Amino acid sequence: MSFEEDCNDGDVSVTKKFRESISKFTSISTPCQPQLDSAVATVHSSELRRSFRVATAVKSRKPEVKCHVDALSSTSPGKGKRKAPNASLSKNTAKKLKRGYAPPEAYAHLSPLTDYLAYGLDVVFCGINPGYMSAKRGHHFAHPSNHFWKCLHQSGFTPRLLPPSEDSSLPQKFNIGLTDLVDRPSSEASELSCSERISSVPILLSKLALHRPRFLCLVGISNWEILQKALLQMTTGPFKASGSPGASKASRASEKNVGLQPFKLCYPTFADPVSDISSNISETLLFVVPSTSGLVTQYQLPAKIKLFAQLKSLVGQSQSELDTSEMKCIAVSA
Repeated sequence: MSFEEDCNDGDVSVTKKFRESISKFTSISTPCQPQLDSAVATVHSSELRRSFRVATAVKSRKPEVKCHVDALSSTSPGKGKRKAPNASLSKNTAKKLKRGYAPPEAYAHLSPLTDYLAYGLDVVFCGINPGYMSAKRGHHFAHPSNHFWKCLHQSGFTPRLLPPSEDSSLPQKFNIGLTDLVDRPSSEASELSCSERISSVPILLSKLALHRPRFLCLVGISNWEILQKALLQMTTGPFKASGSPGASKASRASEKNVGLQPFKLCYPTFADPVSDISSNISETLLFVVPSTSGLVTQYQLPAKIKLFAQLKSLVGQSQSELDTSEMKCIAVSA
């Protein structure tokens, strides 16, 4: 065989082998895919099925998520702002709800507080009733959030901030007294009934007639509302305010229910006074400050201190400087 024939036979065999090697690719009409052995194909198939199930689950959850979003948007105001369905409820529950009436046995384990009174004091502060913390500790206005002792100090009644544990020292050291309208303790004043508040007024008036302070300061506007109702029942005839400074101040205070009030408690003259002091005290003026509880937000601490300072200014004036002639006189006897 010649060299040329041998080359031709070699070309034919190479061409044939090349055609055979590509025949497996050119004969496939679908897009080219890699060939997998049976084990790999089985794993690949299971993975596909798992992916399909996950995709199906996600797809099925989409309407649920959409419904939740729709629910949020459906509760929103007209401007399209999203708002949680219970947003208004959570805002309301954030505010502390007032308690309802609680019978005396609910706090039978707590004892009433001791009154700190003496004759002829400059002012007697009268709370509504002992709070839970005060009754538990045995001292007036003992809750840490109560503003009473801060108001007393920053208004000038005491030269330093007293702790509640020193409440018994007020009459002797500062000519100040402490008492309550209702003596039974509770967590909140709203747990007292209106009837027991009203029935406690005669007891309070008896204490005042016995000790005759120059001023009675009611701590709590609701305290004054109860006393005012009782005082109006004890007297007849409309109250007429005149242009005198004392009466005008009292008239304006009555409209706001704070400050000096247009009433005074009048006491009979002693037939045989034991001292000059007792013979000179013939009336008690009424002053109202808001509750010093930290829960009272209508009056912040600076406003409370301002009212205490007004009372301190009145206490600093002599009886002759205070014109009380136009105040309604409520006769009270011990």
